[in-house]
Amino acid sequence: MAKSKVNQGHTHSHNPSHAPNSSASASSGTETSTSGKLDPAALNELENELNNREIAIIEREIKSLRLQEELDRLRPLSGLYRVVKAMATERRLDSLLDTITRETQSIVKCDRCSVFVLDHDKSELWTQVAQGLTGVRTIRIPLSGAAIVSHCARAGRIINIPDAYKDDRFDPAVDKKTGYKTRSVLCVPMRNREGGIIGVFQVLNKLTGPFTSEDEEWLEALTAVASGLIEQAQAYDEIERFVDKTLEVLAQTIDKRDPLTAGHSVRVTNYSMMIGNSMDVLGEDLDILRYSAMMHDYGKIGVPEAVLWKPGRLTPEEYATVQKHASITFDLLSNLPFTKRLQAVPFVASCHHEKLDGTGYYRGLKGEQIPFLSRIIAVADVFDALTSVRHYRNRMPIEKVAEILDAGKDNHFDAACVEAFDKLPAETVLTCMESERDRHASADIGMFSQISWRRLVELTAGSKPKRGEDNLKESFERLYNFGLPADYKPLD
Repeated sequence: MAKSKVNQGHTHSHNPSHAPNSSASASSGTETSTSGKLDPAALNELENELNNREIAIIEREIKSLRLQEELDRLRPLSGLYRVVKAMATERRLDSLLDTITRETQSIVKCDRCSVFVLDHDKSELWTQVAQGLTGVRTIRIPLSGAAIVSHCARAGRIINIPDAYKDDRFDPAVDKKTGYKTRSVLCVPMRNREGGIIGVFQVLNKLTGPFTSEDEEWLEALTAVASGLIEQAQAYDEIERFVDKTLEVLAQTIDKRDPLTAGHSVRVTNYSMMIGNSMDVLGEDLDILRYSAMMHDYGKIGVPEAVLWKPGRLTPEEYATVQKHASITFDLLSNLPFTKRLQAVPFVASCHHEKLDGTGYYRGLKGEQIPFLSRIIAVADVFDALTSVRHYRNRMPIEKVAEILDAGKDNHFDAACVEAFDKLPAETVLTCMESERDRHASADIGMFSQISWRRLVELTAGSKPKRGEDNLKESFERLYNFGLPADYKPLD
């Protein structure tokens, strides 16, 4: 066998078809002559193939560059489309301005964009969104001031500054104050339908150098669209403020029937909003919560004053009369022309006396049948009632209030809502609680900023103070009992 292998190898070495260069030639697609030189025709074929591959690569690169150029050309149009689309989705001015600034920044390719709106009453330009300024949400600049946006608004003309520090109109003190380095500036005035100035677009620091005439054209086009949207949003905000103030006045007409209940609706609204924000209630639901809390007792307009002002305990018949205010609230609010997004207000407002176990009134709803927002209002309403002085009882000690809320978890109250209230900053709760009392009583509220409401309850109940909590119990008791009658005795 060994001999056979040797013979096979010997035969292989003398076989021309198995020459050492044959495999390499085959793999490269070329042919060789018997002398081992490359065939000119094969070399030419290889050269052509390489040229074709290079041309294909170049064509792909050119196509990619053209696509990128087309994308860059269409990007501003896409931004304009998104701004126009915001007209149907963003009715609030602050949200609209945020959308416009983000899209402008993308269109013009700049570092920062601000939309300054002219406040005619105060002769100021203000921007709701100041990008890049930590902790700053609103900047106000006098219309008569030396700022570039002020110059732009007064002159009604575009201002394009390639180098801010070489322009006399630029105030470097702004950069020094904010830590921002301004290089290039472009300001374009916004006009309303009558041609009057209503604001200024300001973009800073174009990423690729000074702002160009093309940037000016795009920003002018954008301001033409945005100015109409801003006017619409301003009108919408005015309507919202009018509705809000109207409902607040309507709610106060109930509270003011009795001096001891003054501020109840406002406080319940504030407590409800605190809980709602802490539980991440957002958007339209937060508006529904505010209006529902504000109007939750409006039905008391149908309850006789003799019952509402009775100095002692109510009889069962009188209590049944008071209970009717929930259904009256629903009937009255249902007659108001709430917008589609607020159409749940009458139902939510009228459910604040429902209980999870189904023993509440007036519908006897149970568990998930009760709107979540109503469950928030229920906690806020009971808390304010127990911590306020009434005809039929005194202000209750807060540890007793906490016991009532805790005992009501999962039968009267939604446990999550009670727990969210417990976690609220004590300072915030106390500020709301004391808002309708003598202003001198609020002098010490700031000292409660580092503890939660639950922790304050624990301290008043006798818990040992931790570092920084000394004297909080005594300070709270002075605050809570401030201005009460000399013979005051808390109801336990």
